[in-house]
Amino acid sequence: MEPHDVHSPTSRPPVQLASGPTAAVFTWNGDRWAHRITTGEATIWTSLDGPCPPANDPRWPASPVMVELSRVSVARARVSVPRSDAAGGEAIVGVGLAGRSHFSASIASDPHDASVIRFEIACRLHEPPGWIGSTYRQGDRLFRLTPLDDSTTLPRTVVWAYSIGPTGMTSVSGAAVSTSPA
Repeated sequence: MEPHDVHSPTSRPPVQLASGPTAAVFTWNGDRWAHRITTGEATIWTSLDGPCPPANDPRWPASPVMVELSRVSVARARVSVPRSDAAGGEAIVGVGLAGRSHFSASIASDPHDASVIRFEIACRLHEPPGWIGSTYRQGDRLFRLTPLDDSTTLPRTVVWAYSIGPTGMTSVSGAAVSTSPA
């Protein structure tokens, strides 16, 4: 069997997905992929990765850890909502691990708006989370998407989805968006 990724961790080329005026660019940063989203010339959203203040516990990073990314083609016949995206039915899938939590992500053009990129995230928890969600910096503000999951059963899978595009960040399902000064 061939290895999934033949590039050494220090030489992984950037991975990009565009949907109309919105583009997500993933770059290798130490031991994981980080990403930036541009929604025109002036708007940039940057994922915050690594430990999340105030606890600064590496088991609970500011954003999902992605250590493997793959570009996949989305079969149009399997999509329940008609797509008119510029990415031609492409998506990026990612997986990663922090502590005992396993993350997975699907990143693609939003099926309802070809100018927006949708992130669908899942995390399999084996211990109570200190923090779980996605965090972005835009200008002098932090945006945090916190899953709306109040279950205490373990193990369990927590799921949240959001979109970023020219009109900003929107929770699609399972998450609350909050902002604070950076």
